[in-house]
Amino acid sequence: MGNRMNLKYVTHKREVFFEVATKYINDTTVVLDVGAGKGDFSNFHKSSDFYLLDGNEETVAFLKEKQHKNVYSGMLPQLPFESNFFDVIHCSHVVEHLYPEQFYETLKEMNRCLKAGGVLIISAPLFWDDFYNDLSHIRPYPPVIFKNYLCTNSNGPRTRVVIDSSYEMLEEIYRYKKEKFFADLTINSTSFLSKLVLKILSGFERMGLKFYKKTGYTIVLKKKH
Repeated sequence: MGNRMNLKYVTHKREVFFEVATKYINDTTVVLDVGAGKGDFSNFHKSSDFYLLDGNEETVAFLKEKQHKNVYSGMLPQLPFESNFFDVIHCSHVVEHLYPEQFYETLKEMNRCLKAGGVLIISAPLFWDDFYNDLSHIRPYPPVIFKNYLCTNSNGPRTRVVIDSSYEMLEEIYRYKKEKFFADLTINSTSFLSKLVLKILSGFERMGLKFYKKTGYTIVLKKKH
């Protein structure tokens, strides 16, 4: 599991994070995309066989018109599928729209529907400056929450019963945003010292030194049994 920064993840585009799933998907993999939207994830992987779930009826109709074979309408936390059915469950930028109890029950449903040996791939934002500018955002759910309720080696604080302790974190990749060195500084424009600090920091930027802030993540968890 790598945690080193890669400049290709300094982006808000989702395709680079869709690519993470590539190594876990082949022609026989049974894949569910939760909150499929316009089918971007399945289109990226050039597949019309993925199971696509969305709660918007217009979106569901659109997906069916585009000849996706397995399109389902449904609202979380319920997943209208059999237990132990999927090899891969993918969920991109959905969990942040859920209240804690909805999130917990959704995680239970994903665990129910995922086969032993299957992988759960989650992409979501962390808390950052613009998080609540989207009025549909309820709260961020950082990777540690998934570890606390799904992974064997987690001893983190919990307010609910552990869902499954057999998962292993395979990948933990972060999305970044480039920020100015002095973005959060309060500069007194009449102060010589403040002007000097600003000049020095601006010089660092001109030299190519950059500061990056984590704004989101993609994690891959494997269900062992």
